[in-house]
Amino acid sequence: MLDWTHKLLTARGLEEAAAGYVAGTTMLALIALACLLAYFTARKLLLKIVSALVLKSKLQWGDAIFRHRVLERLMLIIPALVANALAPLFPAGAPWILRLAFCLLVLGLLLALDKLLDAVDDIYKQYEVSKLRPIKGYLQVFKIAAYIVGVIVIISALVDRSPLLLLGGIGAATAVLLLIFQNTILGFVASIQLTENDMVRLGDWIEMPTHNANGAVTEITLHTVKVQNWDKAITTIPTYALVSESFKNWRAMQEAGGRRIQRALYIDLTSICFCDDSMLAR
Repeated sequence: MLDWTHKLLTARGLEEAAAGYVAGTTMLALIALACLLAYFTARKLLLKIVSALVLKSKLQWGDAIFRHRVLERLMLIIPALVANALAPLFPAGAPWILRLAFCLLVLGLLLALDKLLDAVDDIYKQYEVSKLRPIKGYLQVFKIAAYIVGVIVIISALVDRSPLLLLGGIGAATAVLLLIFQNTILGFVASIQLTENDMVRLGDWIEMPTHNANGAVTEITLHTVKVQNWDKAITTIPTYALVSESFKNWRAMQEAGGRRIQRALYIDLTSICFCDDSMLAR
């Protein structure tokens, strides 16, 4: 098709160099247009079909996946496949088209995985065990690792080098990475300690004067813990602060259904004496 376009343009009186440039640009535009048409057509048709199936099945996980638009992110795979199939039509730019299609495929999988993990967290929160063992922090660590691997794969595809070379470079820059991801590492370790030692659960009433927090825990993530105070204000506390600093958890009082109250009793020392027979009889 590229040769046919080139011959058509030269037959019209266009120079060889200009005809090749115009033919290549036209072919790239047609491939891009085909990818866009495939993407929007798939979104319109497939999403309607999937949404209808989800509404009929009433599956808990299906509703969560559809609510978080996992399939919309996954639709990026379709234009990547179309570009991969049409790349031979433009031999001069086929290597770059294949690389960009592969990068788009990886990007679609990463975005879909991100939303899928959010859906998994939503489903998990509907179980009682989620209050004892929240997993949002672990899912965030998995997301960070997935994005790092995805970025490495995309860069290696663009420069046409093995991902192992980039991983070797990252190993040499470990000190810099530790500095960049310092808060992430501290938050991950702190979330493990909070969960394993059962220090904080979702719904616990905690009090932390250093951060002006006094209310119920509404969310525990990799980096922060959100506390809704009694005036409905939200206080955000670094996860690591709950391990490195002291705070008060009123969960035991709530579970017991009662509360210990400390009162001061003032006694006149001059009124204290030994009991005699009359006092004992009285």
